[in-house]
Amino acid sequence: MVGRRYGILLPLVILANLIGAYFGFFIYYVNQLTITPVLLWIFVPDCPLAVLLMAAAFALVWAGKGGNFFPFLAAAYALKYGIWTVSVLLYFNQHFFAPAVAGLYLVMLVTHIGMAVESLAFVGKIRVERWHFVAVLAWFLVNDLMDYWGGLSPNNVPQSGLLFPFTLMLTFVGVPLLYLAYRKGEPRVVSEIIWGK
Repeated sequence: MVGRRYGILLPLVILANLIGAYFGFFIYYVNQLTITPVLLWIFVPDCPLAVLLMAAAFALVWAGKGGNFFPFLAAAYALKYGIWTVSVLLYFNQHFFAPAVAGLYLVMLVTHIGMAVESLAFVGKIRVERWHFVAVLAWFLVNDLMDYWGGLSPNNVPQSGLLFPFTLMLTFVGVPLLYLAYRKGEPRVVSEIIWGK
């Protein structure tokens, strides 16, 4: 059986990602999704989509399927939106860590740090090509434009003129750095913890 090879950690990581996706789609973003046209939903819940993609990528790689592009796309989502959310929570800390909501956002802070870390889970497991990098970069640019010019950014985040440039910076710095890590095959610490040596 494929699952026995990796013990209990891999199924727990998949389950944690699925729980995060459920929370994000059906609790956190549900109000914004109800007022957004269905065709634009792909641009709204970035973090829940990231963890759903990660859960699927973990399952596919575990099963020996999924190729190389899909796990890289999932990892890029996890890195970008993990860092974005942690940064936004800390920057707007008076808003997000007010006593009435501090517990929720503390959990979100920790889980989004986990998202950023798990972006390295496939280092040494997949081969990333240049077109993977170009496709992910192009998709994230479209997503960034839809968020800030198309009015689809999270409606529960205080508005700031810094968010759009910061988001673009994450696209132009985060995706290339992740691509380089996957091309070099380092660091492997996260992938070795999840998959074994």
